[in-house]
Amino acid sequence: MAPSSTHAVSHTPFHGQQDDYEPAATIQTSTLAMSFENPSSASLALSAQFEDEESTPHHPRHHSHHLRRHSTTSAGSRPVSISEKLEAISESENQEEDGVATMTVPSELKRNGGSLSSISGSVTEVGEPSSASPHENVAKILDYPEGGFGWLVVLASFIVNFWCFGGNITFGVYQDYFLQAGSFNGALATQLSWVGSIGTAAMFIPGPFVAPMTRFMGLRAVVLIGIAVASLGFILASFASQLWHLYLTQGLMFGCGGGLVFFSSISVTAQYFEKRRGLANGIAVSGSGIGGLALAPLTRFLLTKVGIHWCQRIIGFCILGFLLAIFAFIKPRVKTVKTGAIFDFSLFRVQGFGWLMMTAFVVTFGYMVPVFLVPTYSNVELNQTSTTGANLISIYSGINAVARIGLGVAADRLGRTNTLFTCCFMAGLSCLAVWSVSSTISILTGFMVLYGVFGGGFISIFPVVVAQVVGVERLSAALGILYFGNVVGNLLGAPIATAIMKAQGGRYIGAIIFAGLSPMVAAFFVLFIRFRLNKKIFAIA
Repeated sequence: MAPSSTHAVSHTPFHGQQDDYEPAATIQTSTLAMSFENPSSASLALSAQFEDEESTPHHPRHHSHHLRRHSTTSAGSRPVSISEKLEAISESENQEEDGVATMTVPSELKRNGGSLSSISGSVTEVGEPSSASPHENVAKILDYPEGGFGWLVVLASFIVNFWCFGGNITFGVYQDYFLQAGSFNGALATQLSWVGSIGTAAMFIPGPFVAPMTRFMGLRAVVLIGIAVASLGFILASFASQLWHLYLTQGLMFGCGGGLVFFSSISVTAQYFEKRRGLANGIAVSGSGIGGLALAPLTRFLLTKVGIHWCQRIIGFCILGFLLAIFAFIKPRVKTVKTGAIFDFSLFRVQGFGWLMMTAFVVTFGYMVPVFLVPTYSNVELNQTSTTGANLISIYSGINAVARIGLGVAADRLGRTNTLFTCCFMAGLSCLAVWSVSSTISILTGFMVLYGVFGGGFISIFPVVVAQVVGVERLSAALGILYFGNVVGNLLGAPIATAIMKAQGGRYIGAIIFAGLSPMVAAFFVLFIRFRLNKKIFAIA
């Protein structure tokens, strides 16, 4: 966002020892409006006036001391906005306007691809001069409450994950019913499985479009549209007479609607937490695991009592009712602005963003393969019943839900990239070292426990790593682009694994290796991000 005509951005001229000093950008201010690329592409307005405490030359290590925030704004002052991509102005443009109050901004604001998240500290209270250290004056503009209403936002996001992801995780129950009933002219399992794959992949299709949609119509309108589309997807699925009807309704409609709500809720959560962001996000995304654990027996019960059509309608109305109940809690802390580029392509210039894209693209190819194949593996390779296969998925879902919360705490204490690397690497290693030799149900159960602990790490930790790299002010735009890369892996991962099995005459070893290599390769992409943030081997990063 280019500087508007209501303000001036320049370099404050210094006299004397100018060669030893890196000029700092100065900005005419009366009202500070910081532009955010968060879920609402929003702007945090802080009514405050800044001016230089001194106009004399300063030592480079002390120039950011001299910020003073006043409690009143002059009548003749005009509002300005500081772009999230504040760029250096050339020496030829160095001019000073007479009578203009200026704010000295250290050069740190011009680094990190425009992200403000790397600058520590806070803006001082109204009427108080800054007593913070040089690097603490400029500010984490957004003051994170670390709780309070934020926990209701976490609850809302938990409910969103419960119904939107849980509905896809439990599609295996519907698939089993359709196969036994010979529905859709005796459709094969490979044909039916596309409903679940489309639903999972469609969750991430709205990613790049949530921020521009929010800019156009507001966050809450986007959430309402998502709730309506997701619930209608299940309700209309009850009238499906052909398989492609199910692809469009329970697959595409439910997935896209759920994605609109998911991206909005998970990004709002990040606005309320910083120190506890890993914990908050872990609790929120644990809803998907608990949803899979709770909805599977509920779906089986409804199928037995009321049949497939009313089962889908009841689930659809539950989605509508529960998501409307928590709608009031999906409340952004910043206001929506309707200007700016539709897509924030400047994210591609942020260091580490390319590795984030590679991580998001690769990891999902193998992520869901164990969930889809372990039930049939237990039946074909170990001669277990279908009930045993369903129980293994329940064990995975329960462990996964609890682990996401624990991993969130670990990320806050041990480092977010450290935790994400460990989860991706161990998830892949468990496939290669344990699943590949699971000759008894006990070993296979142990694998599902291990995979439940580490497999959910990508879902719970990845968003907080993204915030660490690009800054919370652009989290929604970044997640939209990155999660859009999940579409291919979620859509094709399981079909590729089953194709490998078919090429090997039904043997599972090729599919297991495929499932294991995917997260392990992604782990090394995370490692590159980790050492970009901090090159020390044992650092918390």
